[in-house]
Amino acid sequence: MNNIMPSIGFGTWKLKNSSDTTKIITDAISCGYMLIDTASSYLNEEAIGKAISAYDRSKLFVSGKLWNTDRNNVTEACEKTISNLNCEYLDLYLMHWPASKAVHDNWAEINSSVWYQMENLVKSGKVRNIGVSNFKNNQLDALINTCSLKPYVNQIEFHPGFMQKEIVDYCKNNEIIIQAWSPLRSGRALKKKEIIFIAEKYGRSPAQICLKWCIQNSVIPIVKSANIERMKSNLSLDFILKKDDMDYLNNLPYMGSSGLDSETLTLFG
Repeated sequence: MNNIMPSIGFGTWKLKNSSDTTKIITDAISCGYMLIDTASSYLNEEAIGKAISAYDRSKLFVSGKLWNTDRNNVTEACEKTISNLNCEYLDLYLMHWPASKAVHDNWAEINSSVWYQMENLVKSGKVRNIGVSNFKNNQLDALINTCSLKPYVNQIEFHPGFMQKEIVDYCKNNEIIIQAWSPLRSGRALKKKEIIFIAEKYGRSPAQICLKWCIQNSVIPIVKSANIERMKSNLSLDFILKKDDMDYLNNLPYMGSSGLDSETLTLFG
């Protein structure tokens, strides 16, 4: 059930399970963020649930993620997330990380088993769409070859100087939507002279440039701020980056990344 997904989302990584987080989410929704992205591993679902329960559920797009330790208990984990978020269903549920071949010889079978359980969540009505996060092309290939329902989304690290173009192209060719985590590279991209140069050219903030660049690349950015004015600014994207400037940003050299590679991870692979 591919209901319409907003073109920008509000992220919740590093937000605590507190009244402060409830207020931040309340402010974000009031500003106009309808896509709320969280994960069980963020340990803040209850605080987010208190915020979203005050709004018309049909107008929100709520996304959760399955953590690796719940791979054998997907239904129970999803039901717990739904309960914590105080909503009847999830619009999107993602496999947070694929099984890493650095840890598991049978990584493809593990991912396939998890995906089968996630497909059942769609059949049961608990989840409207399912997707993955941090999947590379060979991991997607292995999954697609065994699944009945293709991933709706792949959420990956994506920001200027780190486009992961091969993954983006693969997903576009397979009609998989790309969501961008860390589209501002945790704020580091905002200090890059290349981004500041384009921002000054348009009279916009570096954050606005990065977010608009994502959207014009048909990528949905997941952005976060605790400041209401920045929340509003990050939604004020009523401008178009010219082709030359898009080409300039698309061709920036490597400008740093998290360094997290889903094929070589051993910490939580």
